[in-house]
Amino acid sequence: MEKLAVHGKILVLGAVSLVLGVAFTILFYEQEPGLNFSIFAVLVVCSGLFLAYLFSRHIEREHYALMLCALFFSSMVFVRSSELLTFFNALGSLLLLLIVVGTFAGKHIKAYIPLDYIKAPFLPLRFIGPFFETFGEMLSLRRISGDRSVTKEIIRGSLMALVAIAVFAWLFASADIVFEKIFSSIVTFELDQEMVDRLILGLIATAFFIGAFGFMYRKIHPSLLSSPPEKPRNLGVIETMILLGSINVLFLIFILLQLASLFGGESHLLAAGLTYAEYARKGFFELVLVAVLSYLIISFAEKQIIKKENSHLRSFKILSGILVLQVILILISAFTRLSLYEEAYGFTDIRLYSHALMVWIAVVLVLLSHHIWTNGERALFAFRTFCTVVLLLFAMNMLDPDVFIAKKNLERYAATGQIDARYLGGLSEDALPYTIHLLDDPKQETRSDFATGLFYHYDGWDGPANQMGDHAWQSLRLSRANAQELLVQRKSAVKASMLLNSGAENSSEE
Repeated sequence: MEKLAVHGKILVLGAVSLVLGVAFTILFYEQEPGLNFSIFAVLVVCSGLFLAYLFSRHIEREHYALMLCALFFSSMVFVRSSELLTFFNALGSLLLLLIVVGTFAGKHIKAYIPLDYIKAPFLPLRFIGPFFETFGEMLSLRRISGDRSVTKEIIRGSLMALVAIAVFAWLFASADIVFEKIFSSIVTFELDQEMVDRLILGLIATAFFIGAFGFMYRKIHPSLLSSPPEKPRNLGVIETMILLGSINVLFLIFILLQLASLFGGESHLLAAGLTYAEYARKGFFELVLVAVLSYLIISFAEKQIIKKENSHLRSFKILSGILVLQVILILISAFTRLSLYEEAYGFTDIRLYSHALMVWIAVVLVLLSHHIWTNGERALFAFRTFCTVVLLLFAMNMLDPDVFIAKKNLERYAATGQIDARYLGGLSEDALPYTIHLLDDPKQETRSDFATGLFYHYDGWDGPANQMGDHAWQSLRLSRANAQELLVQRKSAVKASMLLNSGAENSSEE
């Protein structure tokens, strides 16, 4: 009976995977991410919890926390319309769920080292083996008692015959017109290309979840429970001190040269004959790269430098701490450069995310310095860094990037009279309630530029009304419905501004 119960659980696992495969096809076939992503994330989490109960697997608090974070970010795919934020929300949800799978099948997340987080996106490769094992277990009818061997053979033969007949009949119907007519007269439904595509998509999704759930619940994976043995540290103290000392000297020289630029502001730039583009655009990415490389060097040295009684030498702590401090000052310089650039040319999504990236790098550097000074465990440092990534994505969702960008550019417009109205018209539906009044702006150029941005963003006069008609309920976005209502009310104003813009362009050409 126990064996039969185990086999029954495997069959239930397969049934749950099949339901998820069908749901995936219904929700995502030829649909953009939206409400479908949020619904499917809930289905996946509920399915995982149900199977955990079925297989008598204990759910830790860390599992609940990770799943709640994944559900939050998946819900923001429905709430927010910003394309870049949607990408990060979807990616964050998927990675969090993969980490949940890894923690179910292996070690706790607080025992993860940095390499474990890097390997998380590749975890589905480990589902291949469990898929074949679980699927083979599902098809096996050995659990049926011996006196029912005839029943077993009938069931197995019928299943194999149905699959073979369906496949070969479809191939013959595709190859021969006469057979297709005969087959069509017997089979009432039409097996068109869309149905085939849906079937393939559903089967792939079903196979994925069979492998994932089989990986999670059928057994514990010893290779995931223990961290790889720590390699011998072979980086000498003297060579490390030379490396960090030299970098510190170079960074100090650079910072001293940058003090005037850092605190001089616009007056310094004008005196030096520099433009904002020359000062900000050229140097910003290089400075961010300096910060990233510095982190990698410090992290490598911390991992490889020889310790004294399981503790870092004070000289290494001091030099690494000074380097972290100088890198933060360099990040402040880059932050200031970007702020000056925004004062001159306005806010964009890339510039806003660059600000957030610099703040996050500074926080991680502080955590790394604290890790070195306290001789902490790398797993704890990795977990804290992971938490900062989750908090960063949460903060960006709460900030609502496109709304923030719209407000800042409108404030700049009120203060300076300068605005890139066409860019604002191309922002997502999140920003439209704050920018729609630009259609009533006293300046004709502003009105026409904003209307042009709307026109090209929505590919037509009707704006979101067209897009709402093209997309089914699966791709629904919360802000898209509000944008549709706004654009329908202001459709005539958009057209009028576009016509004025076209007339002005024609006059200038003549």
